[in-house]
Amino acid sequence: MKTLLVVDDEFDLTNTIRAVLESSGYRVETAHDGRQAIEQLQQTKPDLVLMDVMMPVMDGLGVLRKIRNAPSMENLPVILMCVLAPSVSREEFRWQMFLRKPFTLENLLKAVEQQIGKGEPARAEKVLR
Repeated sequence: MKTLLVVDDEFDLTNTIRAVLESSGYRVETAHDGRQAIEQLQQTKPDLVLMDVMMPVMDGLGVLRKIRNAPSMENLPVILMCVLAPSVSREEFRWQMFLRKPFTLENLLKAVEQQIGKGEPARAEKVLR
């Protein structure tokens, strides 16, 4: 099962994203600030990171800088999300996509599928086949 790390300090948004992605067949881990994200990345090797830019403790760009400096994660796909577009160059930080908040759940799923493919069908669907 494909795993995503969702990083955002807005608990309601994180819970909504988690529910949508899990119902679409992905495994989802969460973090609510940059420090937690780094800790999760050390424990979990996600297939994709979906991360807010503006967060407490360490912002998304700080986390992204650490990701790109770690040889084991330098090619990890990252989708940034924020109300404002990042003020740094995409080439420097090498994120794959940017979602401007607020975004639709449909656009979120399309972005995730574009980066790592569709999630696995629910177990009930597998049993019926």
